[in-house]
Amino acid sequence: MALPANTIPILYCAIDVIIAYTLSCITELKQQANTNKPVLKVEQDQPSIKPITVAALYLFNPLTILSCISKSTLIFTNLSIAMALLSALKDKRNASMFWAALASYLSFYPAMLVPALLLILKSPRPMISFAGCLLALFVFSRLFIGSWDFIQATYGIIIFLSDLTPNVGMFWYFFIEIFDQFRSFFMVVFQFHTFIFAVPICIKMKNQPIFAITVLCGIMAIFKSYPSVSDASFYLGLVPIHDELFKYCRYSFLVSNLFLYASALAPIFWHLWIYAGSGNANFFYAITLVYNLGQVLLLIDIVYAALRREYDVKHPESIGKLVVHK
Repeated sequence: MALPANTIPILYCAIDVIIAYTLSCITELKQQANTNKPVLKVEQDQPSIKPITVAALYLFNPLTILSCISKSTLIFTNLSIAMALLSALKDKRNASMFWAALASYLSFYPAMLVPALLLILKSPRPMISFAGCLLALFVFSRLFIGSWDFIQATYGIIIFLSDLTPNVGMFWYFFIEIFDQFRSFFMVVFQFHTFIFAVPICIKMKNQPIFAITVLCGIMAIFKSYPSVSDASFYLGLVPIHDELFKYCRYSFLVSNLFLYASALAPIFWHLWIYAGSGNANFFYAITLVYNLGQVLLLIDIVYAALRREYDVKHPESIGKLVVHK
């Protein structure tokens, strides 16, 4: 049974509000958990970001608004990820794994977030719940549809890149230009490259699992097969939760300008290529590279900030000094 057409925009707006509220709850729980952790002297008198501010930054992000207007179905994946993280922080293991399984079921790539969620839950046992929930979702789909064809029609397209429709990602142009005999090799390389970050990040950020999830969501937004602005809007909503890192960021101005240039020029180059016929695919792909460069620099910046702050907390005498390891 389909929803009435006039209720769909209301549904999308409501889900965005729920995600924003969930982010505010995550912020509050993170701040409560950090109460007894050591902080820098300069941070002792500084108030943390308010949870309602995090919610507002997500809701009024232009990418969030664009995602809502376009009715991107990724909003359901984002909701599932947010609920999985919130449930993990509340130590609701089965609920967290259910939401993680639902996110993976919907979009495949969120499966890489499971190790970080297990760090929050402090136990590998919930992995059984994750596998059980994911299997149950597959069986339900099989019973509902009557065949296993949905696997090829969904995950098959994501993994094997059978649809090369232009998007804000980096896969489509590369696989249009590449020779067919090399396609299988680079397809494996690209997909493996997306997932390879999960374990190293979880190992390095084992004391900051919420930050690890933020970084992994950013990696998904850049390197997944079919990304959209909805992916970026979600992890950009997670970044303000880590407001203690902002003073260490070095490329804020550059990253902001890259996002502004990409936002302004992407629709123009798309129009020149698709409608006016006065441009070609290189126009649009070039601006998607600018957009993804901005995201990569943002992730590099916040990861550096997290590592530098962690070092300064352990070695306060090094604050303001250049650290060289021999």
